[in-house]
Amino acid sequence: DLPGQRGFAFGPGTAPRLFAGLLVVLGLARVEDAERGFGLTGRGAELVDGTSGSIAEIVRKEWFFYRVWAELPKAIGDGHARIAPWRERLRDDPAQSLAFLRALDDLAARFGAGLPELAGLERGGRLLDVGGGAGSHSAYLEAAVPGLEATVLDLPAAEEVLRERHPELGFVAGDFDEERFGRPSGELWDHVLIANLLHDHPPQRCRELIAEAAGLLAPGGTLLIYDWVLGEDRVTPPDVAVFALMMLVENEGGGTWTEGEIRSWVEAAGLRAEPLRRDPGPIAVLRATRPG
Repeated sequence: DLPGQRGFAFGPGTAPRLFAGLLVVLGLARVEDAERGFGLTGRGAELVDGTSGSIAEIVRKEWFFYRVWAELPKAIGDGHARIAPWRERLRDDPAQSLAFLRALDDLAARFGAGLPELAGLERGGRLLDVGGGAGSHSAYLEAAVPGLEATVLDLPAAEEVLRERHPELGFVAGDFDEERFGRPSGELWDHVLIANLLHDHPPQRCRELIAEAAGLLAPGGTLLIYDWVLGEDRVTPPDVAVFALMMLVENEGGGTWTEGEIRSWVEAAGLRAEPLRRDPGPIAVLRATRPG
């Protein structure tokens, strides 16, 4: 609820005045005049809804999870997540869940631009973005690869945010719990993208998801797995090791998995895996091809 980049003033000694002083200390606001009026700095303006590059949705997401982190000791003790499964969250609290998808899209806008280069797609065709939410990642790919037509598959409620954020993408309703994610028998795709999904699930479920995705590929088609991939020592890269603990709290059975683990699931699905591709960030791409 910050008042944009306009000046704002509060009476001395009031709680809002004290809060404004804190904003100045944090570099989010500046003193504008002798009457102790204030204005937001560039960093502060990023916290305002509707401004270019706003991180307001990201901050709300982190506040939601920050409160959950108070349960970390218990989660470590019993090994169980402290948040309901995504399907239940989307049903029981759609406003927060859709805000979460918007926050993920804002994060992708800041940090996801490396995906097209990591993916290295050399041809267009039809791409299915499984569980793609707002379509953040497939939007990057469609913009970068001539002739690529991306379609997001997700639960029906996610379509609202996709139409809001990336209306250029196609959308089909689907369900992880159904065979072929609910797609008809015989339907095949040139590319299938699984982006930031494996860390939400335990290993056996990851294996099953990859097998279903492989079954949707046309011969010669490409599976792209874009995720936080842990080193074989399970403590590097540091950001990925920390992220694994986040998944313990947030997703039942979730975690970060090694290249070797992901490769084994891909090969069990009958695909040929390529070497992992990393950029300077914590997320990597493993590509695999269906023979034929």
